[in-house]
Amino acid sequence: MNTSVIEQIKSRLPIQEVLASYITLIPTGGQFKAKCPFHNERTASFSVSPERGLYYCFGCSAKGDIVNFVQEFEGVDFKGALKILADKAGIVLSAYEPTDKIEKDETDRVFDALDTTATKYEKELQHNPSALEYLTRRGVTSETIKEFRLGYAPDEWRYLSGTASIGDSHYLERAGLSKKTDKGYYDRFRGRIMFPLSDSSGRIVGFSGRMFPDTPEGPKYLNSPETEVFQKSRILFGFDKAKQAIRKHNFAVMVEGQMDLVLSHQAGFKNTVATSGTAVSEQSATDMNAQLVVLSRLTPNLFMAFDGDSAGEKALARAALVALTLGMNPKVVSLPDKVDPADFILQEGTDAWKEKLKVSEHYILHTLHTIQSQAASAHGLKLSIREKLFPFLQRVKSQIERQTYLNTIAQESNLSSSSIQEDFSAFEKEHSSVSLEQSKSSTQVSTKPLTHLERFAAFVTLYPSDAAKAVEQIKAFVFNDNTIVLPELTDSHEAVLAFVERQYQTFSSSDRVSVAEELAQTIIDQFLQELKFQYSMKMTQAKTEGDDTKEMEYLSLLQKINQYKHSKIDI
Repeated sequence: MNTSVIEQIKSRLPIQEVLASYITLIPTGGQFKAKCPFHNERTASFSVSPERGLYYCFGCSAKGDIVNFVQEFEGVDFKGALKILADKAGIVLSAYEPTDKIEKDETDRVFDALDTTATKYEKELQHNPSALEYLTRRGVTSETIKEFRLGYAPDEWRYLSGTASIGDSHYLERAGLSKKTDKGYYDRFRGRIMFPLSDSSGRIVGFSGRMFPDTPEGPKYLNSPETEVFQKSRILFGFDKAKQAIRKHNFAVMVEGQMDLVLSHQAGFKNTVATSGTAVSEQSATDMNAQLVVLSRLTPNLFMAFDGDSAGEKALARAALVALTLGMNPKVVSLPDKVDPADFILQEGTDAWKEKLKVSEHYILHTLHTIQSQAASAHGLKLSIREKLFPFLQRVKSQIERQTYLNTIAQESNLSSSSIQEDFSAFEKEHSSVSLEQSKSSTQVSTKPLTHLERFAAFVTLYPSDAAKAVEQIKAFVFNDNTIVLPELTDSHEAVLAFVERQYQTFSSSDRVSVAEELAQTIIDQFLQELKFQYSMKMTQAKTEGDDTKEMEYLSLLQKINQYKHSKIDI
């Protein structure tokens, strides 16, 4: 990627304007501060320097420029972040991209294969009256078909792979569009209405295909496999089109099916997303956690509109537990049995759907009313409250909100407030240690990636002999009286140790030595970058205060860092 486009983007987009579209910035002197979006904190430790075009969090050490911020916040790669920023800046990114296939990197060619295939599927849909009639019957307009790039994969074994060269077939396989056998390549998707799945920047990363026409063979929906550009746990269908509306309205609606999503957007509910590739009822806790982390950065308010059946109820419970753990406010949009959002919108209309959203209940109240209708006795109701409500109530972070729900439970169930309070206190004592460990594990491993220092420290704890020389090299590294200090891992970090051990336990000793070398070099590189950032911030402060001596001192240190030529660690 030509660096001139990055410079143009930065010249048009001041860092404070970009970050203000994601988080609330508070002016302080010539800089800004905010609560860090990358870790939970009560006081603002996130600092933004407009003059340098950089940010730094003194709580979790997150740092970088607007490209780094968008990468982390949106969950996209470098080029995906550039695409998002280029759109904001009004720059046509394709003018800066290489056109020769030889100049493009491997990932570019995978994205090209996906986009080209989407275009082919779009054209095929227009030549398939039956598939078009099905979409029309489901209420999908031609404008919506175009907006979501809906298509059709012909019922042919080699529609894509049969016309591709050997090189192109390789990238079709890497994109999850074809499979290789002893007899050659054949298409993964055949005879299906195709829904492209995009990342946060709008680039197609995979597909979900509905069988058409319906046949007894094969699954009703077939989804792209995990690839280098498609990880289902990180992708929400429609998120690229919904994120601005979610910020604007300060709530997100989560649905399960592709048609639910398409019909919701068509009806004007643009702040709707859908789980991609897997039904909500089949989502693992890890997948659900990753997807809700993305939403929680935009809004704490989540409206869950899943199918009104037993599988949908189980999915609600799983999603609500994760949402409460993340500090979100999960509400349930109640639907009749065997009716999904797409059917409801089509049959009842947009006003009725809007009313459904308005009268949605917090998950705890929804569950209370459900178990009330099913309880056969006061004793049975009390047991159900303990079993089905207390685990969720325990995840509510606000003590005031938790107490309000306890009072409501007592009032609506005709049970004494004191007995409900005593039962919940006893429940908390029994489950507090388990809950704490689950919370630590979720925070350290699932919702917050390990830093290289944490990973290295865990590696050293697990494999001290393999990392011995790298440790000596890293401890000896000094720059202007600043040294790298390794965090100490104690027994309270079992989740981190277990996570790192799962990654490296099958490695040979020589392979682990190489891992230690790479981690050590990365730590030194990041250490220099952090020093550079800190000295830049201090130099700016000295300049603001008119302290020429300090300003020149920090300028000298910055020049020293820039001149430092670090070579790969020799161990």
